Amino acid sequence: FGSSGARARARCGDREAPVGMTSSAFIAHVLDPLIDPQYAEQDLLFDKMFVNSDDQVGRDYLRGFKRSSTYALDWAGDKLLIATKDNFLRLFDPEKTEEERSWPGEWMSMQCDPCTPHTAAAVSWGGKFRVFDTRAPSSFAFDVDLKKTSPTMKEFLCLCWSPDSKHIAVNNRSDQVYLLDLRLPGGGLRLGASKNMQHEVNQMVWTVDGDCLWIATGGTPGKIHVLPAPSLQSEGAAAVVAHQYTAISLAADPDGRHIASGGGDCLVTLWDPKHLVCTRTFGYATQAVTSMGFNHTGALLAWGTGGSGSTGGERNLTIVGANTGMLYWQDSTAAPVQQVRWHPKRNTLAYTLNVAQLPDERDALRDRRMSSRDTAVVHILKIPE
Repeated sequence: FGSSGARARARCGDREAPVGMTSSAFIAHVLDPLIDPQYAEQDLLFDKMFVNSDDQVGRDYLRGFKRSSTYALDWAGDKLLIATKDNFLRLFDPEKTEEERSWPGEWMSMQCDPCTPHTAAAVSWGGKFRVFDTRAPSSFAFDVDLKKTSPTMKEFLCLCWSPDSKHIAVNNRSDQVYLLDLRLPGGGLRLGASKNMQHEVNQMVWTVDGDCLWIATGGTPGKIHVLPAPSLQSEGAAAVVAHQYTAISLAADPDGRHIASGGGDCLVTLWDPKHLVCTRTFGYATQAVTSMGFNHTGALLAWGTGGSGSTGGERNLTIVGANTGMLYWQDSTAAPVQQVRWHPKRNTLAYTLNVAQLPDERDALRDRRMSSRDTAVVHILKIPE
């Protein structure tokens, strides 16, 4: 991909296709579906916006971020909360590009409250669970060692908050899923339902109304398990085959129209969460899709293919239209994209790159063709509304 961005274009029938895209992405673009008439205007606006990306799309990076691998990324209002491998949760102001405060701990996953974005929940490898106000250095609603409740409640990997903020789902390395009930009078915490999964748990998301928990699991084929919430009982549960090999990542449209999954088969599939029907597939990736997210309207879906290792993953960021099926953006990056997270109210996308595959900062000092952006870990893409 050219350094000037992904929307350098070449003619492809009566539409334009990004120059330098992978062969699978190019073929998929040639076979673009017809646009549903109700989304035709939306498609034209997005297409015009991304074609003129140099004028309309802003690129920035977090200058004050200490170079470190990242476990999780989320927006705490207009601030960025990042879980890092050097055992900290760090809160950054993207406008000032400086760190405001941090919380020590071996935090593996965190997410901000969908109803109160300044409140965040985090879970650690050792079993620590915390809900706290990101605007204060030591204001905790919950600060609990879950391992004291049960010795199996440790080695946590994922956390996701229900849309009504009443439950938090967590899972661990033993592929056990637990629901934490936050509804007790007086602000107490109660352990709710739990479920032992038969396959590796890679990602979890809630449906927009909070009545189901979707779980992406490993194996061949890669399945998504849909469990009724908050019971997690087998009665009423379902499983769908989502990928030829391993379902890795999930994202829920905030409007409830779609749930997207990314797999080890390099495909992204779009699902109707009410009827459990696959409504669309995207074939623009050539590596396993490891992270994805919808924007605040559910119209745009972004993903990356970066794992945590020193090899593998495509060096690009992809954005498609969830309603139109079109490829709008496939921008080159200095390393594979590891996490993506849209701002809850704006078309601003934060994403992190795999530190193990980034150019060394010393190389940037020696090579005049490189800039500080080429070695930055956290990047921000600003798209017009």
